Amino acid sequence: MENWQNKASRALRKSESFFRTDMIYLAKSGSWLSLGHVIAMIAGFFTSIAFANLFPKESFGTYKFILSMAAILGAFSLTGMGMAITQSVVRGFGGSLRRGFRMNLKWSSGMLLAGLGLSTYYYLNNNLLLSFSLILMGILSPLTLSTNLYSAYLLGKKDFRRSSFYGVIHNVTPALVIILALYFSGSLPVIIIAYFFSTALVSLFLYHATQHAYKHENKEEDPELTSYSGHLSVMEIIGKMASFLDKILIFHYLGAAPLAIYAFAIAPVEQLQGGKKILSTLIFPKVSERPFEELQKSTPRKALLLAVYALLLALVYVLLAPYFYKLFFPQYLDSVFYSQIYSLTLLAVAGTMFNETLIAHKKKKELYIHRTIVPIVQIALFFILLPLYGLMGLIVTHVIIRSFSTTLGYYFVTHPIKN
Repeated sequence: MENWQNKASRALRKSESFFRTDMIYLAKSGSWLSLGHVIAMIAGFFTSIAFANLFPKESFGTYKFILSMAAILGAFSLTGMGMAITQSVVRGFGGSLRRGFRMNLKWSSGMLLAGLGLSTYYYLNNNLLLSFSLILMGILSPLTLSTNLYSAYLLGKKDFRRSSFYGVIHNVTPALVIILALYFSGSLPVIIIAYFFSTALVSLFLYHATQHAYKHENKEEDPELTSYSGHLSVMEIIGKMASFLDKILIFHYLGAAPLAIYAFAIAPVEQLQGGKKILSTLIFPKVSERPFEELQKSTPRKALLLAVYALLLALVYVLLAPYFYKLFFPQYLDSVFYSQIYSLTLLAVAGTMFNETLIAHKKKKELYIHRTIVPIVQIALFFILLPLYGLMGLIVTHVIIRSFSTTLGYYFVTHPIKN
């Protein structure tokens, strides 16, 4: 075993000249994150099978609509706090988690008010299910979002082993609760209660576990934390809304069943996109430590290698998708072609390199422009292509927008705005 490890280490060291990356760091840290991601994918996969076989399309579409509403309202909280905490912890501020939790909980009060308002609206329109769901979301989502900041703190500490283990708990526990609720009840209100309560409680538990693990850490607070998280949050408002607006539009204009077909079309590809999150987790601490001028030269080449890998992955997915759906989701064969086209969005993993570089080096002007133009174009295309081409119009919009986002990110890294 020791001999094998030495050979692997030498091979990784030799490959560094080609990839121009710390391959030992990627292999060691990435193994933990990949393990957690694989387990999360398995949990999500079994949850999807349970929904496909135990839940009607109309009920599943309504469920996805409720979660999309919760995500859109969450855009008005401090959505940038997680990234700001990671960046702050990398710089040695150990008290960032507590401060971030307090600030995020305070600024998430708007979600409660919005939930109350929308709940009242649906109640007056005799839709008791949506009314109940939105008030539950308004009460529990601020707590969930604030306690979830534990993961950003662990990433800043490069504690990938603990982050992976906690991630497994965070993903598997709600999945088990929802699967049990589907099996024993199958009632949409019960599923909604199971989702919101399980995610809130498990996040609260992991937040306290993280605090206990680092109870001897310095309590120094970053004076720039609130300001920088505020900038990142403002940048993300339109983007967060655009990310879930497609599901809201489908529900209102086409109905719950088409939304279920659309959700099952994009779900497998989004699971594959999880590798992008692992990449972001790994590279952010590294790019935070390196000069921006150095990254301007090295980042485009690494992004190109990622794009080649993503293209190969997309081609494999296109070939296997029909068999995958026939075997596991026979009720959603209408989703296959949409899913094959949507797999082209995998190429946007290359944009991760540019995005993390801009965030790590606080390129606020570039980030503001990027995170304003891209979602505005996306929303415009939603309203143009949905009436013309239905679900395919939304799928094509995602392919166009993610390519545009990557191109714009490349431009801002190689041609930053001068002060």
